[in-house]
Amino acid sequence: MATEIDKANPRQVREVLNMLVSGVTSDVSSMQQIAGSWWRHFLFMRWFGPRFLGKQMDTFVATQGDRIIGFIIIQYDGDAAGTFDWAFIEPLDVEENREDFADLIDTALDYIEGQGIHPYFYFGFATASPGEVTQILDDLGLGPADYQNNQMVGALPLADTSPLPEGFRVSAQISARFGARMSELLPTVYPDASEDEKEMIAAIHTSTLRSSKVFLILEDENEVGFAQQFRWRDELRLLVALPPRLWGAAPERQIVSYFASTLQGNTRSLRLRTFSDNHMAKSRHSFESLGLNWQQAPWQRWVVALESEEANEDLTEQEESRKGRYDSVWPPEGPLSAQDRDGETDGQSDNSANQEKRVGNEKQG
Repeated sequence: MATEIDKANPRQVREVLNMLVSGVTSDVSSMQQIAGSWWRHFLFMRWFGPRFLGKQMDTFVATQGDRIIGFIIIQYDGDAAGTFDWAFIEPLDVEENREDFADLIDTALDYIEGQGIHPYFYFGFATASPGEVTQILDDLGLGPADYQNNQMVGALPLADTSPLPEGFRVSAQISARFGARMSELLPTVYPDASEDEKEMIAAIHTSTLRSSKVFLILEDENEVGFAQQFRWRDELRLLVALPPRLWGAAPERQIVSYFASTLQGNTRSLRLRTFSDNHMAKSRHSFESLGLNWQQAPWQRWVVALESEEANEDLTEQEESRKGRYDSVWPPEGPLSAQDRDGETDGQSDNSANQEKRVGNEKQG
């Protein structure tokens, strides 16, 4: 039977919602939290799901007759468009199914590119996904992002609870307003990356800011980096961004110890991340001395820069509907995304939606 691919109509959106809560999803753990609670399930099916999937995000479906065999849900934030969730129920080791899945992703890419609004696209997927997923993405021109691919995990409190090193201090920031400053600091975090790569990472990462607590790190009153705090259940999650001269050095270890100690609260474990693989590689031994263990992150993000049409300089009516308090992205971990949804947003008007699907940095986007 021939496969048809198009934007989902209202009936198909409802069907996709049912598929999500029944476990047909790229993010099983997050959806289990919704499906396992009658009130979360009710709100998601009656309010949050239809509102976001049908109005604030774009949902594309692959169908055979009346049956949906795959879907991809696209969320938007700033310069980046990316996957909120996706699934393809036919086995990808069959060439015809791989072609259909590729056509589904390509249809979404064409739609985003045609809007001429979002210059970057990311596809988030579990690291344990079948190898055919990366094969398809590679064929479509996407490539892996050097972005939080590894992490260090361990019990709290850490072996060292040092204060901040002499000359350093931290300053709490308004998360929703930190995007521009973050972009200014990223060149030191990615010293060898091209400008395009740094702009792409900034676009992807911006959506995580509002769901986190952000702290600027200063050395002798000079801004040298920042840290983000997320919480998921009894786990404290930290993302640390510092210049290469501090990677693996004693001051960085003390900074991590300080944040872990002062932000621990009722959490029992720590998940520590850096932006780049190079940073983690150079700091791994130092972090291990704190009692942390290295592991591969559960999510990957593959990215591509899109060709935007010059004629679409003005925001479309659809894009305007996503602005302000009706932003399509549930701020992550991620989110916890996400690909840190801990509900600790700063001035986030869609906080109820943020609480409804806690995905954050564990989420795709």
